[in-house]
Amino acid sequence: MNRMKLRTVISLSLVSLFAVVLIQLGGMLYAFHAQMQEAEKSLNKCFWMAFSETVDNLVNNLPYPDNSVAIATYGPNPKYKRLDGNEMNNRTAQQAATALQRVYGVKEIPLATIDSVLHHKLQRLDMGGGLTVERINTHTGEVLESTNPQVNVNSFAAVTSEAASTFKPRGEAVRAILSFPSKEMEKKLLLLSFITLLLLSTAIYALIVQMKSVFRQRNSLQEQQQNFYALAEEMKHPVSRMKNLIATEGWEEIETQSNLLFEETNATLTYAKTEAGQQNTGRRISLKAVSIASLVGVFFLLAVWSGYLYYTTSQKIRYQAEEQLEEAFYREADRYRYPLFKKANPDFEEDRSPTVFLPYADRFMKEIIKVYKEKGYRYRIDLLFVRHIYNKFDEDFRIKMVYDIQDTISLRSRVPIPFSLQFADSVFQYQLSETGFPDRADIHWIKYPSEELILYTGSPSVGFGDITTKLFPLDKDSTSCIHAVVRSPQRTIMGATWYMQVPLLIAFLFVSFCVFFQIRMLRAQRRLEQFQKDFTYSMIHDMKSPLQSVMMGAHVLASGKLADKSEKISRYKQAMEDECEHLLTLSNRVVMLTQIDRGELELHKEEILLRPLLQDISEKFQLKAAKKVLFEIDCEEGCTVYADAFCLREVLSNLVDNAIKYSKEEVTITLSGERTKDGSIVKVRDNGIGIPLREQHKIFGKFERVASGSQKTGASGFGLGLNYVLQVVDAHDGVVKVESVEGSYSEFTMHF
Repeated sequence: MNRMKLRTVISLSLVSLFAVVLIQLGGMLYAFHAQMQEAEKSLNKCFWMAFSETVDNLVNNLPYPDNSVAIATYGPNPKYKRLDGNEMNNRTAQQAATALQRVYGVKEIPLATIDSVLHHKLQRLDMGGGLTVERINTHTGEVLESTNPQVNVNSFAAVTSEAASTFKPRGEAVRAILSFPSKEMEKKLLLLSFITLLLLSTAIYALIVQMKSVFRQRNSLQEQQQNFYALAEEMKHPVSRMKNLIATEGWEEIETQSNLLFEETNATLTYAKTEAGQQNTGRRISLKAVSIASLVGVFFLLAVWSGYLYYTTSQKIRYQAEEQLEEAFYREADRYRYPLFKKANPDFEEDRSPTVFLPYADRFMKEIIKVYKEKGYRYRIDLLFVRHIYNKFDEDFRIKMVYDIQDTISLRSRVPIPFSLQFADSVFQYQLSETGFPDRADIHWIKYPSEELILYTGSPSVGFGDITTKLFPLDKDSTSCIHAVVRSPQRTIMGATWYMQVPLLIAFLFVSFCVFFQIRMLRAQRRLEQFQKDFTYSMIHDMKSPLQSVMMGAHVLASGKLADKSEKISRYKQAMEDECEHLLTLSNRVVMLTQIDRGELELHKEEILLRPLLQDISEKFQLKAAKKVLFEIDCEEGCTVYADAFCLREVLSNLVDNAIKYSKEEVTITLSGERTKDGSIVKVRDNGIGIPLREQHKIFGKFERVASGSQKTGASGFGLGLNYVLQVVDAHDGVVKVESVEGSYSEFTMHF
């Protein structure tokens, strides 16, 4: 049975371990996928900036005078829809790339330049890894050229940007691929899995070893108990014969028989001690300490990964808030300040520097005007000028336009037109709600670098856990800036990282369960060790010592040394009879419990007068008690109990014996009985040391003894008495209950 339990526990532990590791791997893969998606977004943004910068500077390097219009691009211009500036900028760059090759003889858009520019932009975002820029055929998917063929573009840790068309008629386009060091990522993934697996395996191993030890100990005790049962049953007839031989003074036969029983008892006791000694040999590793170390390790792992996930997710939230703040900043400049500027400066004209439309741009514009006049199609036109400077695209199109507008207002406006925080905030909040941003965010307008607050929306303070975005300068010298403050995004962060937190939390709970269960096993083991000591002591006290007394008494009486000392002979005889009676009582209990277990007990029920029985038991124990005992009997003369007379006497004698054992120097025992309409009630109450509440549920088990009681009183015994009481009362279809207060009293109530 124990083997089956152990196998079940081991199987469940291994299945649980496998499940926890799988869940954790699933969570890590999910986290990895989410991070790759964010990396792809960042790569796309940087790639389009690098592509636009490369194309723009190819236009600037054309051999024509400054302010010459080299290229005109177009895009749909719906009447009621405002086009996204970045989308329009990307379209312009792609059309310009085709025009450069078809019209101006540029052989091809240089991949090396795009690669170099993109590499620097990615470095600013701390995005390392292998970078390659490819020219591809969009019709066939063939890679025509690559800046870094060694980059593993098929790696699971690689992200690919959108493709930018460079020559549409031929279907040529460029794209960027960023391959993160997959081996390093695999190492981290495997390392985390290995550490978690090691910690969980260690906890399970410690638990299984502890359980094996407990099961071995239980098996040893069960074997010891069976040996005791067999020995106690074998004693019944030899001890009965020895008791009879005392009357006929057959000392030699008594000595021989008691010596044989003593040897058998000693052999059983020696075997039990040997088994206990083998279990305690060798250096014990503190399995509890190992499990607790595993628990601390998993907790540390949980804390480290929680911190890492919190950081990465907060960075994602910051990036999202910055995106929407950029849009709000752009719209505030384009839709609020610039119209006010034009209204306050009616004589302002756009830059009218002498411009020359190169032939291609001129033809293109005429065609667009012709289509508009004939068909009414609306287009948005962008003109690309030749300016022999190097334009850096370190911001996206929106921010670039904002700073152009701000420069115009700062340099050309007659009256100051300040930044409108209210307008920007209304756009910002609208953008956040449109994108499903779950948290509240405010805008702070501050001086730089003192960070003195000029104006704000929401709350002026930045609380613990709030996330602040980067600063956006409102003027060229950057003395006035705005940033967004995301308020208390912890719930969002936890919601976004559950896929990683849950597996680690499961691992932590799993190890906690292992530690908790192991502590229980450790307590059980200590209890079994104490039980084994008590059992061994009881064998010595209740079996070996009585046999030794009988054997020694028979030897002394057989020697004839006391032939002329009749008083001493009587005392020896009485002592030998008492020890034999003690052994017979023990043997009878074991035999009766065995009969009950096998269903072989035969009861001879009859109506028994209870008061005479209680008086007889009290007188008997008063005579032989080694301490002061006072009996009180509360029972009417005619009160009867329908039971087996022998069994009832044994049950009551056992309860009285326990009351005397588990008491201090003196004890008062109340024996009471009453007849009820549905049977009889018999009670045994004492004012002894009581039974602890935590022990009361198990005192009726086989071989169970109250540990505290034995420590306080030095009482010995196998713990069969109360189990015997329970079994006998059950056989009578009755009920036995206990009520006790530690240090005050115990009362056993039997319903027959």
